Amino acid sequence: MKKKTMQMIFALLFIAGIVVGYLLPGDFRTLTKKPLQAGIFDVPKKLGQLDLETDYFKYTVLAHTETGSIELLRLDGKIPMHMHPKENHFVYIFKGRAKGTVGDVTAEVSAGQLVAIPAGVPHSFERIGDTPVEIILFSSPKFVPEDIVWLEK
Repeated sequence: MKKKTMQMIFALLFIAGIVVGYLLPGDFRTLTKKPLQAGIFDVPKKLGQLDLETDYFKYTVLAHTETGSIELLRLDGKIPMHMHPKENHFVYIFKGRAKGTVGDVTAEVSAGQLVAIPAGVPHSFERIGDTPVEIILFSSPKFVPEDIVWLEK
């Protein structure tokens, strides 16, 4: 094939690539990610159906995207001091009472209260009384249990 013909083919392919790239929605990363699905969740019912667990709590994932997630947790004892290097957490106490420590602040928390935990800040929770602590956890980005850094066991 002649040099001019090859240059013409490459130029046309380059222009076609630009046009196709412009017409595709989003970018290639968003094409492979699962978008958030709309849903209504029966929280008390779902708290009775926790299907995952760590050494310290049981949980289930209600919804997630790459940018955030919502989990339900039940704490029957204590979650020792730990941190999440990349995740900000918003812990809504749905039921029960706990002693929580976030950084240098320790307080008793109970149903209806919200605890904000920035990424990288050590924190722990311990149940108070006989009632399990039921938590709605909002994480940004999404909660990844394998990323937990345990500071004590």
